[in-house]
Amino acid sequence: MYSHRLRSVLLLLNTACIIILSIPTTVVAGGEKKKEEIEIKFWHSIGSYNKEVLSSLIQTFNKDQKQITVKGVFQGSTEDLYLKLLSQENLPDIVLTPVQLLPMLNKKGLLIPLDSFIPAKLKEDIEPRYWQTVTLDDSIRGIPFSFTTYTLFVNQHILRISGSREEKEPEAWEDIIPLIRRIRENLDGKWGIFIPMESTLHFVSFVKSYTGKSPFTDGKLTLYSPENVTAMRFLQNLVFKYQYMPPKMTISEAEQMFLSGNLGILMASSDSLVYMKSNLPYDLTQWHLPSAHNAPPTVSGSCLALLKSNAKRENYAFRFLEYLTSYESIVKWHTHTGTPAIRTS
Repeated sequence: MYSHRLRSVLLLLNTACIIILSIPTTVVAGGEKKKEEIEIKFWHSIGSYNKEVLSSLIQTFNKDQKQITVKGVFQGSTEDLYLKLLSQENLPDIVLTPVQLLPMLNKKGLLIPLDSFIPAKLKEDIEPRYWQTVTLDDSIRGIPFSFTTYTLFVNQHILRISGSREEKEPEAWEDIIPLIRRIRENLDGKWGIFIPMESTLHFVSFVKSYTGKSPFTDGKLTLYSPENVTAMRFLQNLVFKYQYMPPKMTISEAEQMFLSGNLGILMASSDSLVYMKSNLPYDLTQWHLPSAHNAPPTVSGSCLALLKSNAKRENYAFRFLEYLTSYESIVKWHTHTGTPAIRTS
């Protein structure tokens, strides 16, 4: 009888242990309960110098959170990011994407509407023209984050020692030729200019400024129009005919050449302004891209979008979006990059 009761008690204790161990909440030192940690995946194409400040913002957010950990993953160029999103394999919760990709991502059914997530205070603090860039079918599909354009960074020291006394910005691309010719002829081992062509945005920015017309027609990129061919022939001559521009060089290599004082003029994104000023040991001037046709600059915007998952993950992910677009985060991004602050306050 006693043995039977003992076996029953042991069986009950064993069952209780199994139930306790199966509970997902764990107990740590001091009897405190540790909440289940959720990892939020965040894809972006922010590389080089601006990647540091983005990583810093992610680290600060994670440090202040007990339940969410954001994992930022650099996906290469904008084109690489887009292709990986289209593959629809192991998709992230959040993506920082150029606004021009939103329609295609939305068409694939990847994005969720954010209208019900966005606080009224945030909505009012960002200008309507920025919200227009992320609104599709009367629904907000992203939160504006940063807007940039391509400009010319000019090493005034190189211009001066080459014999140029240019105070006025060139009005046309042809006006730059005398400046970069003097650099090549008068300064041994130094190059005149570098215009990158690594991305669609590089192509569009240069061609539009040269021809006065956007190479996009009805949403499609036109490569071989007579105007575009003329623009690209000008670029080709800079490299091969006149040898004012170094051939077979990446934008990263050109940036290092510029910062070392061996390149006079560099076409680069305006969000590298602070980095250039901090690292170039010479006088730096920033010029608009020349345009004899007075074409407005090509402005590129990026936004934060949520990809479809489940309601729980989407709510957690939006916390990070709110943090990245908070006043403190926007000020830090603006101070580091030099881009206009997206919030009016």
